Amino acid sequence: MTLDSRNLTGSSTTIQATKALYNACSTAGYTAVTNLGENALARNSVSGALTANTLVDLINESGSAGYLSQLSIFTGDTTSRTLRIVVTVDGASIYDFTSAAITAINSGAVLAGIHSSGNNASLPPIYYTNSIRVQYASSVTETGKFTISLARNQVT
Repeated sequence: MTLDSRNLTGSSTTIQATKALYNACSTAGYTAVTNLGENALARNSVSGALTANTLVDLINESGSAGYLSQLSIFTGDTTSRTLRIVVTVDGASIYDFTSAAITAINSGAVLAGIHSSGNNASLPPIYYTNSIRVQYASSVTETGKFTISLARNQVT
């Protein structure tokens, strides 16, 4: 069996790229999800240097297909800030929202995968057939204040 960008599951059903994300974080000024933590099934990393309100790339690649099975970004302290996340799939923006002020540690957004360490509810994956770009920004200049939990499966 051969897997390619037209058939992400290896079955006779073709899976299309995700067109939009609809969840609790899909509205301007959303209240951050709380009690988030590192996911043991994902790669967890701390953000680098962020300049206030300037988007930085978390992922930016093209020429392959796959999906994000886990994507969450959350704070590491209680500094008041907002979090903007932009997800572009196959050249189309499918998510671009900024949170309300976040003042609690381990609070942010879940866009795919497990909701939180204490809640096994899961959001669907984000599928792409040719390109994926995930960007994020803080409203303050800071370094190492966000944790990103990411699990990605590249097919081609």
